Amino acid sequence: MSVTVIEKLPVLGFFKVKPDQLYEVRKLFNLEKPERIKEAIQLLKDWLEKQDYFNMKDYPDEYLERLLILNKGSVERAKSCFDKLCTFRTIWPQYFTAVDINSFREYFKVFNSIALPGVTPEYARVNLFKINSNVPLGAELIKEYIKYSIILCEYMKKYDYPNGFVIMLDYRDVNLLDLLAILSPSQLQQMVHLYMGGFGMRIQGVHLITKSKVSDALVSLAKQVVSKKLADRVHVHRSLETLYDFIPKKILPAEYGGDGEPFDVMMENFLKELGSKEHIEYMKETQKATVDLSKKPKDGSMDDYMGISGSFRTLSVD
Repeated sequence: MSVTVIEKLPVLGFFKVKPDQLYEVRKLFNLEKPERIKEAIQLLKDWLEKQDYFNMKDYPDEYLERLLILNKGSVERAKSCFDKLCTFRTIWPQYFTAVDINSFREYFKVFNSIALPGVTPEYARVNLFKINSNVPLGAELIKEYIKYSIILCEYMKKYDYPNGFVIMLDYRDVNLLDLLAILSPSQLQQMVHLYMGGFGMRIQGVHLITKSKVSDALVSLAKQVVSKKLADRVHVHRSLETLYDFIPKKILPAEYGGDGEPFDVMMENFLKELGSKEHIEYMKETQKATVDLSKKPKDGSMDDYMGISGSFRTLSVD
């Protein structure tokens, strides 16, 4: 059976792509020739077919191509990423049960989280997370956010074609002590493994916006579970002015001094995409992509996946 490659990035109702993005991102990973992409996709398909422990093996070629792009064109990294995500769906079912973003409407009073429609000059997608003011932070918040973010990540995994991701955390309206009180190192470790290991999010930078000095404690907590390389990419901004050195105004919402639409407009438009009938059906389909643990080769990392390891291991980033 022949392998097909993406010929043109789709122009969706929310995500915007640059005219040269498909070619330039491929070029970064030496995949500008379609023959090389086809060869890599075929290697993934052959590998999938041979693994008895995957409960779902049939994936569109464009899905596998995007998986390769997320993993810098490396077939071996793509295999590892795919394996981890299927494993996470199996061992962390509490995070993968949600398919419809409308079930989170009440939580949007507490937090808002979107992938900005525009990309950076380096073709990275910016993910903006904001905690709203004057709202109590309950212990269930982290779990609910992870469930929502999986819907977001699956959307990007299906439709996006980025050169990595930039994380923007707006904590100006929250007491960071309250956030630290509900965020445990083990749960933070699970999030890092899920986003970077399972969804292949290559983090180009993390930008924390806050005037609170408690941010030092938050960054210190994060450094327990990430590599030094990623830790060096964490930046704390006391004002928006320094943020513009990393994220252009052109793609930021109006409230952040940007040229984009107001944040609430962006959020509603994004939620329409995530809540569409098509995406809900797609989310239901992804839930089949699990593993049979009785057949899966033991690799000694299950305790780390579960977040119960006594010593926190860092996850490297490229």
